[in-house]
Amino acid sequence: MNEKPGRDELRAEVEGGNFERAASLAASLDLPEEEVQDLRLKALWQMSAVYRNAVGTKRLAQEYGVDKEELREFLEKSGEKKRREGNSKPLGACYDLSTGRYLSFEEWMDNFLKNWDKLTVS
Repeated sequence: MNEKPGRDELRAEVEGGNFERAASLAASLDLPEEEVQDLRLKALWQMSAVYRNAVGTKRLAQEYGVDKEELREFLEKSGEKKRREGNSKPLGACYDLSTGRYLSFEEWMDNFLKNWDKLTVS
């Protein structure tokens, strides 16, 4: 089974909200860079705002060639957009295991970026 995954599989991953996998599939299908980039940004947003996974977010950013400042700008703009759209759920407070506190997305993001250099990605 060495055939490339098809568009149906990509569609299923997007519909299932599996943006990291979808971005990988899109790249393997040699889709236009804009489409791949859109899925990569969705994966970064999901990993950070939805999952609040600092190591995973840094790993994806490095894999996608996004530096710390580009990531900060993207996360801030995305958060502002969600707020304007009235979709503030991903911005609300969630328990953060590393601090032992409930943090809003902005607090989590600030803490994540402050500790960027301390995060070990394997």
